[in-house]
Amino acid sequence: MFQRILVPLDGSEHAERAIPVAAHIARATGGTLIFTTVVFSPAKAGNYSFESLADLQTGRDETRHVQAGDYLTYTVTTAYAQELTGIPIKLDVEMGAPAPTIFATALLEQVDSIIMWSHEDTGWKRLFFGSIAFEAVRHAPVPILILHENCMDLHKLTEDQPLRVLIPLDGTPLAETALEPAIQLISALAAPEPAAIHLLRVIDIPSSSGKYKGVLDADAFIRKELQQEATRYLQQLKERLHIDHPLPVISSVVINPSTATAIIEATEQEEELKGRDAIIAMATHGRTGLQHLLMGSVTEQVLKHTKLPLLVIHSHGQEAHTRTEDTK
Repeated sequence: MFQRILVPLDGSEHAERAIPVAAHIARATGGTLIFTTVVFSPAKAGNYSFESLADLQTGRDETRHVQAGDYLTYTVTTAYAQELTGIPIKLDVEMGAPAPTIFATALLEQVDSIIMWSHEDTGWKRLFFGSIAFEAVRHAPVPILILHENCMDLHKLTEDQPLRVLIPLDGTPLAETALEPAIQLISALAAPEPAAIHLLRVIDIPSSSGKYKGVLDADAFIRKELQQEATRYLQQLKERLHIDHPLPVISSVVINPSTATAIIEATEQEEELKGRDAIIAMATHGRTGLQHLLMGSVTEQVLKHTKLPLLVIHSHGQEAHTRTEDTK
């Protein structure tokens, strides 16, 4: 993984902040970087029904396509030439609606990951990359690393506090699909320094201060039993991981009615956990429609409220990638 990395750019300095991080990963893995920019085209997106308007837009699209190509060339060969020296590069300009075009490009180029910056600006550029970030949680065909302001901390590594990834788990095989991509990512980012792993098991039972107070108070031993079961699960998982990945691993168990809140709060327990988590890695169902409306998405809630980089692994995409690797 992280051998062919797609880096979407929109012409802004914010989006370009993903370049040094992507370059560091590619250099560590010997990977290729594919830079793409999408020129939004109403005609390509099917938003024009009159032929004359479509023809007019086509002329504008051609001009913007050339400008986008010039931008990518300048960015790679001049602005970030030093960071990208020695890394195989490919440039790609596409026309269409941003999110689906980026995901289609990922499939066409057979990339195994996407790295992008999530804007905190206002206006259309925040809409552009902000909406893509949330679309990625539901539809990205490959793991996607979404960067925030704090990603600059990724370069501040010390021997006593190795770069550490937080991997939330619920005891299911789905959640465990995040393990391998997360370990590969944190190892590449930390290189040549050591990396570390934080396994978090969240038990999302109702709060004893809510409407279930009587039931939970009467059955407090259930909470203790769940904690013990979770601790055993994490210990077994740590032993499994150590066989292939001899990295330092810490683990913690949290009972919280809000899984998203528990994950975000866990990243703030620096003193208790002897260091801080630098990245969160999560597998997601990518729920849509009524199921998403009723249940929401923990991953989306974390993306909305955390400032840490977030690696999102769509379970279906990861399973497909694993099958592909197994057939090679």
